[in-house]
Amino acid sequence: MSLALGFVILLMGACNSDTWDELPSAIAKFVSEYFPFGELESYTESDGAEVVRIKKGATLTFDRNYEWTDINGNGSVLPQQFLYDQLPDSLYAFLEERQEQNSVYRVTRTPEYIKVDLLDTVVTYNQNSGEISYPEVAGQI
Repeated sequence: MSLALGFVILLMGACNSDTWDELPSAIAKFVSEYFPFGELESYTESDGAEVVRIKKGATLTFDRNYEWTDINGNGSVLPQQFLYDQLPDSLYAFLEERQEQNSVYRVTRTPEYIKVDLLDTVVTYNQNSGEISYPEVAGQI
């Protein structure tokens, strides 16, 4: 019985290792820095997007240059360190001012804007002007 259990655990570890080995180094670094305790569920490439799913956790989408475009907590809040490091200073300060930095569930980035989904509102940051719009109805990305 314990031999069979050990074999199953070994196979599960091998699957995770295989998925990890498929990741481009820039994405692997991002995942290990901001989601170090999550187990990788899958990694897929399609239509110029690289998508990493963390088991029972976030979905991370990257563009062809391995820059993140969408980080979705799938119901869980995003790591504060990710927000601090990856959002423009003024946007992070805006969230911090309103004590919302621990209430971010999704962040979407395009060349024009960054949208931050909170529990029931969306904060939009214009990448060109630096203007912050708040609140919007959540889900209108």
